[in-house]
Amino acid sequence: MSKQDIKMYKELLELLDKRHNDGDIDKENYDELKQRYRQKLEEAEKNYNLLEKSPQIYSSGVKTISDDSLTVAGSARITGGEIAKDIRIAGSGKISSDVVCNQLKSAGSLKSAGNITAHGDVKCAGSFKCGGFLHGDKDAHFSGSAKISGETLLKGRLSASGSFSCLNNVQADNGARFSGGTNIGGNLISLGQIEVAGKIKTEGNIVGENVYINKDKDIYRLQLKSLKPSTVRGSVFGSSDVNIVNTNVMKNVKGLNVRIGPYVRVEGKVYYVDNIEIDKKARLTKEPIQISREELKL
Repeated sequence: MSKQDIKMYKELLELLDKRHNDGDIDKENYDELKQRYRQKLEEAEKNYNLLEKSPQIYSSGVKTISDDSLTVAGSARITGGEIAKDIRIAGSGKISSDVVCNQLKSAGSLKSAGNITAHGDVKCAGSFKCGGFLHGDKDAHFSGSAKISGETLLKGRLSASGSFSCLNNVQADNGARFSGGTNIGGNLISLGQIEVAGKIKTEGNIVGENVYINKDKDIYRLQLKSLKPSTVRGSVFGSSDVNIVNTNVMKNVKGLNVRIGPYVRVEGKVYYVDNIEIDKKARLTKEPIQISREELKL
């Protein structure tokens, strides 16, 4: 059914009312026809709404649709909606609104104007842009550049090599690893290990089981100032180990075992339970404070 069908049945109902008011049709026939036209109008509107919600897929390349997946090689445009399949794009892909899918895989360029909900893994190599949130039931891996405007919420693990940017909070339940440039507009949270190899900037806290920021970075490169420091505008919290190098922390650092490496500056306080190690090239504004395990919380 199209908009034209809806328009037609509305016009028929208007014409029917006019004929009844003019006395051209008796009440019995009027009631029967009115009921019939209304049913047809409701069916047309229902079918049109279903069609509008169904995803439309346009491709200038090779498109293959199976029971399990939608695969495009070349250029693809998807209107959005719920796609109970894997989406695989090799080339250029655009999603014009919110989309729900199983796995999402792309190699090349993928841009979404709305939210993305994936019930499987998300794997993108090349350029990835999401204008809304990214929610995933499993892992997400990005290689190249990734930019997400909304929150990133994953039940699995997040790994990004290259440039990763999220303008909101990032939560990856099973851990996160970043290598390259990372910019997070909120908190970075995980129940697992968070490892950063490169420069990271967060507007909020970094919270994980183990938190490692540049812990294996070559000291000679740092001495040459070839790597600008990372910036955490919130606190760094590890329920087990915290090991940070070449990082400015605007608030507190807290962990079971804490190592403050070279070229670290902590504006707040440093709390530890079992062990503390402070490099001579680190700068603390206050003396470290030992706490009990019961006090080890953000």
